[in-house]
Amino acid sequence: MTYWNLSFDAIAIFFLLLIFLWYFSEKKIPLRSHRVFLYLIFLVLAATGLEIAATLMARNMDATGYDVFYLTLTLQTLAINLVPVTFSYYLLLLAHINLNRHKTLRALYLVCMGTDAVIILLNPLLHWAFTFENDVYKIAPSGLALYIIDFITIGISIVTITRYKEKFMFLHLLPLAFNIICGLLACVAQIVFYYPFLNCTLAAMCLTLFHYQQNSGTVTDTTTGLFNRKFLGEYIENKYAYGNKSFGLIVVALDDFKFVNKTYGVETGDHMLYQVGQFLKSRKRNAFVFRLGSDQFCILFDNKANELNSLSEKIHDRFKHPWYDENHVPIMMSASLCCINCPEDAESYRELIEVIDYSMSISKKTRKGLITFARTVNLDKIKRDKAIERAVKMAMSKNELMVYYQPIFSVSKGVYNSAEALVRLNDEELGWISPEEFIPISEKNGLIVEMGDIILDKVCRFIRDFKLSETSVEYVEVNISPVQLTHSDFADRVKAIIEKYGVSPEQINMEITETATLNSASMVLQNINKLIEYGISFSLDDFGSGNANISYINTMPFKIIKIDKNLIWDAFKNDTEGINDTAGITLEYTINMLNALKLNIVAEGVETEEMTNQLANFGCHYMQGWFYSKAIPAEDFIDVISR
Repeated sequence: MTYWNLSFDAIAIFFLLLIFLWYFSEKKIPLRSHRVFLYLIFLVLAATGLEIAATLMARNMDATGYDVFYLTLTLQTLAINLVPVTFSYYLLLLAHINLNRHKTLRALYLVCMGTDAVIILLNPLLHWAFTFENDVYKIAPSGLALYIIDFITIGISIVTITRYKEKFMFLHLLPLAFNIICGLLACVAQIVFYYPFLNCTLAAMCLTLFHYQQNSGTVTDTTTGLFNRKFLGEYIENKYAYGNKSFGLIVVALDDFKFVNKTYGVETGDHMLYQVGQFLKSRKRNAFVFRLGSDQFCILFDNKANELNSLSEKIHDRFKHPWYDENHVPIMMSASLCCINCPEDAESYRELIEVIDYSMSISKKTRKGLITFARTVNLDKIKRDKAIERAVKMAMSKNELMVYYQPIFSVSKGVYNSAEALVRLNDEELGWISPEEFIPISEKNGLIVEMGDIILDKVCRFIRDFKLSETSVEYVEVNISPVQLTHSDFADRVKAIIEKYGVSPEQINMEITETATLNSASMVLQNINKLIEYGISFSLDDFGSGNANISYINTMPFKIIKIDKNLIWDAFKNDTEGINDTAGITLEYTINMLNALKLNIVAEGVETEEMTNQLANFGCHYMQGWFYSKAIPAEDFIDVISR
């Protein structure tokens, strides 16, 4: 030890001082993990400083005295052995793991730290950790337990990263893995070969961690200097993981802020955003302000009685007065506010984000420029919508989406000549979920594209496996979402699925609603024409209920028109007195018009024999409804058409 090269320790001191300089000159990040990182730096600094002092003492033992030297070396050993434990705890904090809620893990940490303390602090008397005789430093046999503890805690770190990696919002896995490997190699080198560069390696690790994990630039919005939305997630995760206090949250959304940018310029707009951010920061001490998006802010604080109400009123009142640009030009801005009280309104981070997004969308639509409280919003709908979204994702990942088939009867042929494929979803927790619920949700979040491919795949397999070409069923109708039709590769994906099962294109009819033709009409028509050219036919569903007018029948190449069941039911409301005059005339003339256009007509919602006979007299070619059969599984459908 007297011959150790202290150059490595000098480099370590330089690295650590550099970290301190950066750490205290940047924006403080209010997380427990960041405080533990600071403790980690102090430990490495203490271990390095004590190692330098002990080495110098060893070289001048006569002047310093054996007891002082031994005490210094003992404290150095304690500091260096607390580094792995602290580092492992730091990772647990990044993963939002509360040791108080994991009794086994907590007990393991206490045992590790207790063993460290006993072995090291009793070393001056029992020499369990190390000995120093004749200027030679040696690790005692029982001192190996210290290094075993180090490897155990590092093992906990590795397991933590592997098991909870989805919880690490800011974790950069590659630099972290590199750090752990370097630390282990340096530890082995110092134990086996007595190369004194462990402290230097630890300091370099801290420098790397600071750059990748602690750098405030990754959590700060450059325009306003506030924390960004990503950090809001990290902060709230920590609040839910470690804090039992309630907290309030006010979302401030500037109304029509694009007008400010367009009228006064982007630079003025940025200046306005900065002013709003500074105003929110000044409203309450110990509150944290975040910029959520281009024109949204969030102020979060530990909530006490009525503070949420009073603070939101103060913020709202400020927007009744003008803001001023750099040239003192007054600019009026309006803001919609949403107040959320946690954990009453949201019990987890995921739920809180859903509440924020949903509440703000409601506020923007119905309470623009006013204050909305989340407790007044239908949060049950949010929870159910998200539960349905998760159920859809789970069903698709497990291939549990079901396709049922409702037979369609041909009046002229007297047989079931086709069927409509209808998707069904049964979740373990939610039970049977109506398509009227999960289809709009799937369209909103984009899941409908994958779902549509899955349904078409199942239909084509059904056509092939049950040899429908050998039955009276000429084709199967598949419902297509407007979202699917707006994708440029939709036609190519459909062709690939059909060819995968060797199904004839004529055996597929695609059903779309009137509203499908309203958005991105050019791409919709392009996809439809490609598939018609390929051999697939199209039908217009729910005719008479949508937003389109009769001109769509002239512009879109439909082969079949399906009359909406509500139009039919209106005509047959008075079952005992026969068909309703006004609605009946409307229905009859609608059917006559479609026949004049030489279109095939399907009547939906047929429930009685009287409806069947009257609709046939009016000129409907096909009947679909519970009078014939409800939607049934594939095997039952085959039995029905066989009979």
